[in-house]
Amino acid sequence: MRALLILLAGLLLISLAWFGWWVWGRSPEAQVLARQTAFLAAVEDRDWDEVKSMLTDDYMDDYGHDRESAVEDASQVLGGFIVLTVKSEVVFKQVVPDLAMLKVKIQMEGKGLGLSEVVMGQVNNMTLPWFFHWHKKGPWPWDWKIVQIHHDELRVP
Repeated sequence: MRALLILLAGLLLISLAWFGWWVWGRSPEAQVLARQTAFLAAVEDRDWDEVKSMLTDDYMDDYGHDRESAVEDASQVLGGFIVLTVKSEVVFKQVVPDLAMLKVKIQMEGKGLGLSEVVMGQVNNMTLPWFFHWHKKGPWPWDWKIVQIHHDELRVP
């Protein structure tokens, strides 16, 4: 019985140490890269509540989108996909403790209805990377939020 208690106490200490490292020990760069991956996974899954939660309340982009309209338009544009895979490669990163700018090349694969093929073709034919501007809004690693997304070749009607 005593050995079991010692084993459980040891496992608890290891778990607490790992959690402490994950929350406070990872670099800002590691934190924002993890959030970038989570954001693209949410887009891939078309989990619009999660996507919305990762945008700042004051999100604004060059296409006239605020937080609400960006998520609404993305859900319409990507809503026709039955299967969607988003592949990404970070080609540039500049990270300071509470701010980050990532340049990310994105490719899409999928099957869908409506404009899905057109959307995939437009994204896959872009030669320049996407810009993701991140701001850390609190003390936790998951407090990184997107302030703006931009692409120099994107034309939104």
